[in-house]
Amino acid sequence: MRRVHFKLSGGEMAGIAFGDASRPPDLIFLHATGFNALTYREMLAPLGEHFHVLAVDLRGHGRSSLGAQRFGYASWNRHRDDVIELIDTHIRVPVTLAGHSMGATTSLLAAGHRPDLVRGLALIDPVLLPPAHYAVASTPGMPLIWRHTFPIARAAARRRANFASKEEAASALTGRGIFKSFTPSVLRDYVEDGFEEAADGGVKLACPPAYEAATFAAQRNDPWRAFLRARDPIVVLRAGQGSTTPQGCVERIRDMRPKARVATVDGATHALPMERPDRARAAIETAILQAAPTQRFHDLL
Repeated sequence: MRRVHFKLSGGEMAGIAFGDASRPPDLIFLHATGFNALTYREMLAPLGEHFHVLAVDLRGHGRSSLGAQRFGYASWNRHRDDVIELIDTHIRVPVTLAGHSMGATTSLLAAGHRPDLVRGLALIDPVLLPPAHYAVASTPGMPLIWRHTFPIARAAARRRANFASKEEAASALTGRGIFKSFTPSVLRDYVEDGFEEAADGGVKLACPPAYEAATFAAQRNDPWRAFLRARDPIVVLRAGQGSTTPQGCVERIRDMRPKARVATVDGATHALPMERPDRARAAIETAILQAAPTQRFHDLL
């Protein structure tokens, strides 16, 4: 693994990378709300044996220094635009995009907005809502209201932000909430880039609770239009328990994109990449190989 940094118009985007750095990335991976790229190190690292893999910290998360203002934050299009700028400015060739939760939806939004830059998608339990919910999100002030009424946003806003050390943070998070199914090594990776030095000598969340809450509520997106515009292949892997891709949305995907590959991992929760990294990795590899240029495909075989 190596650390990477990219200058964008709004600041610096940080990330990690695996594989052959002498050629452009085959894959860019985007994390879930509140997480960071390093959290997925163990899931992504084996892909580096065959592909050049890049995972980045989105605005307001991890080690990225892009501005994270909550004023006017109503959709994940701000993350979409950062990813598009990254590809346009630094990658300069089409790539496969993959992501988990918000990262999956952001990948989809980028593919729909700039299909020329995205040659395939692997969406791990993307956050998808029925079209009526997005219509409601478009009403004035609704994302701001949802910051205080969405249960998941309210819970995020109440998260403890400060600890004496990263070790104390890891101990406090062990066995709690979504971290219940994290192995000790995955939890350490999350904490390593999920906390930063605080003024009092301790550590604090790199993604402040108020910003995390605003992210959950920023649903003025249009993923269904993106599904119509994105290029094949599209691979969707959803959790068997508490998925953020409801069954009704699965049927809609199949109606809109008959060639999309959609699968459910029985027994897995929304923390699917941590619980079943093998299945998440296989879904990503499938998307990369199906999207790869013919010569590159034969080289990989």
